[in-house]
Amino acid sequence: MHSNSNSGNGIRVGVDVGGTNTDVILVAGDDEYIFKTPSTDDPSVSTVTGITEVCKIADIEPSEVDQILHGTTVATNALIENEGAKTGLLTTKGFRDVLHIGRHRKPHSFSLQQTIPWQENPIVKRRHRKEVTERIHPPGEVITPLDEDEVLQATEELVNDGIESIAVCYLHSYLNRDHENRTKELILEHYPDIHVSTSSDVVAQFREFERFTTTAINARLEPVMSTYLNRLQERLAEEGFDAEVLIMQSNGGMASVQNVAEKPVTTLVSGPAAGVLSAEFEGNNVGQPNLIMLDMGGTSADISVIPGRVLERDPRDSTVGGYPTISPMLDIATIGAGGGSIAWFDGAMGFNVGPKSAGANPGPACYARGNDQPTTTDAQVVLGRIDPQTFLGGNLDLDPSLSRDALQTQLCDRAEQARFETPERAALATLEVANTNMYRAIREQTVQRGYDPREYTIVAFGGAGPMHAASIADELEVGTVLIPPSPGIASARGLLTGNVKYDYQQTVSSPLDEVDGNYIDEAFDELVARGRAQLERDEIDESQWTFRQSVDCLYEGQGYELNVDFDGTDGDWHARVRERFEEKHETEYGHYFEKDPVELLNLRVTAVGDIQSYVPATLDEGDEDPSAAQTTEATVYFGTSDAPAEMTVSRFDREQLKVGNVISGPAIVDEFDSTVVVHPGWTATVLANGSIELQKGD
Repeated sequence: MHSNSNSGNGIRVGVDVGGTNTDVILVAGDDEYIFKTPSTDDPSVSTVTGITEVCKIADIEPSEVDQILHGTTVATNALIENEGAKTGLLTTKGFRDVLHIGRHRKPHSFSLQQTIPWQENPIVKRRHRKEVTERIHPPGEVITPLDEDEVLQATEELVNDGIESIAVCYLHSYLNRDHENRTKELILEHYPDIHVSTSSDVVAQFREFERFTTTAINARLEPVMSTYLNRLQERLAEEGFDAEVLIMQSNGGMASVQNVAEKPVTTLVSGPAAGVLSAEFEGNNVGQPNLIMLDMGGTSADISVIPGRVLERDPRDSTVGGYPTISPMLDIATIGAGGGSIAWFDGAMGFNVGPKSAGANPGPACYARGNDQPTTTDAQVVLGRIDPQTFLGGNLDLDPSLSRDALQTQLCDRAEQARFETPERAALATLEVANTNMYRAIREQTVQRGYDPREYTIVAFGGAGPMHAASIADELEVGTVLIPPSPGIASARGLLTGNVKYDYQQTVSSPLDEVDGNYIDEAFDELVARGRAQLERDEIDESQWTFRQSVDCLYEGQGYELNVDFDGTDGDWHARVRERFEEKHETEYGHYFEKDPVELLNLRVTAVGDIQSYVPATLDEGDEDPSAAQTTEATVYFGTSDAPAEMTVSRFDREQLKVGNVISGPAIVDEFDSTVVVHPGWTATVLANGSIELQKGD
């Protein structure tokens, strides 16, 4: 697919691998091209296939591509599916069971029947955790020297037991990394093929359990990610590509292949992070700072709240697959609600949608690939909202009769479970349950955290998002929904809006009033120097570098900290830091303590290399009349499962719409990679950048 939409420099490709489809966008000068292909078990296959095919569509030789930006789920899938390398741990004597004990908290405080992920499926089994004689005092002083013989003996035992990767986590190593560095040297001297992750390299900050867990996850994923990236680059080279490859990280920034291979833990929400960037980019284009991202693909729905363009969450709140990490990541929640989510009855005759998904293969029943279970996509087909003739540009033959049969057979005909009189009622019920699941997830991320969703705009994308957004907005009392151009590949487009970004941190853990400014300056200089060195390795022009300095503070005796900007040690900097901390504390908790002592816990530096050159689309001007884009009329069902409403609606071709066109609901807007459903009582307006703004009527 082709559209006049961009004027960036060079030829860049964004490729996002999802659970169902791999989405690709190529930008060359003023033009952009998109392509979708089913995701494969080996993601490098669909990734390279997608890039190769989009180049053919654009009539561009592989050697002409300058940059490939990649969002990946390799690390996420390996962690959630309990896969990855066989991992060992070396730790300070007496701290072998930190990974098991955790914080002695259960995920659900009052549940008697639950699994505790770090105990049920430990990242490192107990027999593979070895203790080493060494000890560093909290200020960073060596109390007990490192016993190098014990290091080698423990490593030998692990290697003999088939360990492929080792995490090294010593007490207080965030203040003195000498013992961990020496341990890594010893291991690699004797076992050069073993992967080694030290906590002082992965996450040099306070909190043993989270630091140990994050480092162990990194060690477990490092061989998997290294193998994948090597395979990806080999496949690209075989096809004639010689482009720079950058990987999206969880923090919303790109990183070099080498950096990600060494720190795969930074990519645990790589794919969804690109979606957040896309939503923020869309909001910036239309002047909307408060956004709710709804990225609904084939397998899951990713939800992110962006209050006032603030993207990053506190890293201590990060949990992936039930495992806590302290790796910086964007604020994203994921639920099992996608176009392939299956509708089913449980043993108590409760009606459910998801989390199990039909994925891309076999896919929804209408794909005619052997699945007879109804999905949300089948529900949309039965309701007349998806047009088989325009779905994926007509490149995939849908069989609506199979959707109807699946709903009839699985949800209507079973005597003991029969609840729906017709497939249309069953289809509406399927969408109601799926929408309620997403509504609840958004409420959890907004209302339960002090944000009023009525003050926000929903940015809906993914192949399924634009079909569900208005219904969810109705429940949340949100009056505006934005649908980006080509919403099915919005996350891939988000990759083009990102910059290179690296995070560095150092624990200080000292009363704020007692911290010496010279010490702070030296510590920040060291962190900045690490960022400069990395950006130099990435060959980014120095004029494009920026560094953000910040500090983590908390009141004495508090368990958790807040992050505030830091602008240097000139003047009364202690007072400035305290003032900013108190302002943020009041914002977060509604109060602050004027006389309580404040502690300075961590120093942070974010190094950014500006590589973003993407320019949003511009469409031809038109008037309010959209009739030139109307293609046909169709029968579509709205209403509820209790009261279905059959309506005759107009269908429009999104590529033919012009700026200023206004469509009154009910209506359907078809495009290559998605379908926009304009519900009764809503209007759709085409904006200058090609986005569609859905607004609820009075």
